[in-house]
Amino acid sequence: MRLTAGALALPLFALASFSATGTAEAEDEPAAGVPEESIAVHWNDPVRAAFAQHGVLYGVNWIGEYWNVAKGANSTGSNFDGRVEVYTDIDLEKLIGWKGGALHANAYYIHGIGPSSDRVGNIFAVSNIEALETVRLFELWFEQSLLQDKLKIRLGSLAADSEFFISDTAALFINGTFGWPGVTAANMAAGGPGYPLTSLGVRVQFAPTDNLTILAAVFNGSPADPFADDPQVDNRHGTNFRLSDAPLIMIEGQYKYDVGLPGTLRLGGWKQFDHYAPEFRDPNILDTSYGLYGIVDQQVWKGDGDKAVNVFARISGSPDAQNLITTYVDTGIVFTGFVPGREKDSFGAAFGYGKISDDLRKAQIDGGEPVISNYEAVLEVNYIAQICPGVSIVPDFQYIWNPGGRIGSDDDPAKPIEDAAVFGFRTNISY
Repeated sequence: MRLTAGALALPLFALASFSATGTAEAEDEPAAGVPEESIAVHWNDPVRAAFAQHGVLYGVNWIGEYWNVAKGANSTGSNFDGRVEVYTDIDLEKLIGWKGGALHANAYYIHGIGPSSDRVGNIFAVSNIEALETVRLFELWFEQSLLQDKLKIRLGSLAADSEFFISDTAALFINGTFGWPGVTAANMAAGGPGYPLTSLGVRVQFAPTDNLTILAAVFNGSPADPFADDPQVDNRHGTNFRLSDAPLIMIEGQYKYDVGLPGTLRLGGWKQFDHYAPEFRDPNILDTSYGLYGIVDQQVWKGDGDKAVNVFARISGSPDAQNLITTYVDTGIVFTGFVPGREKDSFGAAFGYGKISDDLRKAQIDGGEPVISNYEAVLEVNYIAQICPGVSIVPDFQYIWNPGGRIGSDDDPAKPIEDAAVFGFRTNISY
């Protein structure tokens, strides 16, 4: 289902209405059970407060997007897509007296058709919400805290991209690779346990100090049938709880430091057993695969109030023989509070690059393919305008080099897809 201009009118009208609300209200303390970034800070909600008193928090978020592929790609034109999220977090100690216990669940209604699948054909999806149109359960887990919250054990249907291989600064960008990076989405079976799919698993978090955190997780190795043509279709509603696949293991260490300005260093890796690479060989031949990565988030300047400059960089490597992308790098910079009178607004630029496996290139050459892959890269520039608590609008521009890592176009497989220029506009409303 595609969104129409009329479907966008209601949230845009709501945006204008909430923007007109006095700023003094936005500065008040949030009511019980209401997140700081929520339109609900503008009124008292006795029902939500009553649930919060018993340890039950809930909310609804909506994202709507308009995209125009202005140049290149498989085709030019416009797309609308969006996502409604409902979530709940339950403190079991408040609810039933279970000390250290917590439950979390969230689900999505994904609607519309995103520009990457419909027009661009790239690996690094233009939008981090783009997915198959469906109603989908995402995460569903129980967590037990021990040792005065230093040790936390989580089990259930888990998304690795909520904790592993992420950058706080990179998360401000819309392209999907700046969230769950394209290297893991391309190399892991069925895209790995990252949006919009999850896998059954167990995660252990140990934080011996305030500065050091160690994460380790074991997931079922594939969130959908690894041989399916489209994993999202195979596990359409997120309720295909697979347990028969060989495991995926992820480990990450996080260290927070402050040398005048705060920063975070993350080092980690993943290993997938019984991995297969149909681009290279008979898919019945299975092997193990792995990847290593490092991440730096660093504040490089701090001014008055919210004014700051933050940068990030991520690098990852995986072996040629089993993986589509062998070398991955992304980096970016974000400026916050620089526009007079718009202290919460931010703007920035980010760049991502993924090198295609030499083994795949050799197989293409040996097979006489007319187009030989080499790399994909993306540049994104955006501005996040915070209209009021819970409402933001984000104009966005992206330029994609070699969509698909340089592959044949839909119209003429003997010619590569042209580099693409994409303009977009996102609206976020959180309740």
